Amino acid sequence: MKKTILTLAGATLLSMSAQAEQFWADNSVSVLYGSDYEFNKDVDTTTLTLEHVSGHSWGGLFYFVDRHNGGAFSETYAEFSPTYSLVKMDGFVSGINAAFTYEFTTVRGGQNLDNFLVGVGADLKVPGLDFASATVFYADNNEAFGNSTDYQLTLVGGYSNGNLAIDGFMDYAFNNSEDNGSFNVDSMNLTPQITYNVGPMLGLKNKLKLGIEYSYWTNQFGVDGNDQNAVSLLLKAHL
Repeated sequence: MKKTILTLAGATLLSMSAQAEQFWADNSVSVLYGSDYEFNKDVDTTTLTLEHVSGHSWGGLFYFVDRHNGGAFSETYAEFSPTYSLVKMDGFVSGINAAFTYEFTTVRGGQNLDNFLVGVGADLKVPGLDFASATVFYADNNEAFGNSTDYQLTLVGGYSNGNLAIDGFMDYAFNNSEDNGSFNVDSMNLTPQITYNVGPMLGLKNKLKLGIEYSYWTNQFGVDGNDQNAVSLLLKAHL
């Protein structure tokens, strides 16, 4: 299955490069600071994030790299997520996309994972929102505690009013496959960011956002009762 996913992703990327035209792009660097993360409980943890999002003639591209550091814990986590536009239309559903995501992480001590997700998504025109989408993925997970497959629903949305912005995502994983072992309960990760652009107050041309990130993650990694409820301070500079 994994070879099939990689083959499809490679073919899609080759098709993209043959007709590539970039319409817009945004790059940012963020610093998060919090202490209520389930993966590093009750320890002050700092996360540095490099993030890119862009729109192209073939679709869109989103990727980011997180570096977590706190106490004896350190981890690098990243996602690479291109979408390929299949159809454009008018109305509440404004487009249908083929979607692919590669997730990978490396933790101090050698633990790592490689997850491959393929799916179909819809761009949505929701009144009051700047952007919104819904995507259903099939996930092939290769993790330190065992391989598994599941389905995932991902919702993304964003709202802005002047210098105020609220955006984020929700992932709902249906972890009910027989090969999940003890990691077999549904999981939901809801993570919005609330920020205010202070760049104009400082005479900056680019955005400099201050705010918070809230992470509500039930049954983290499919483990029953492994819940996260964390608020982190956020500083985000757009380049």
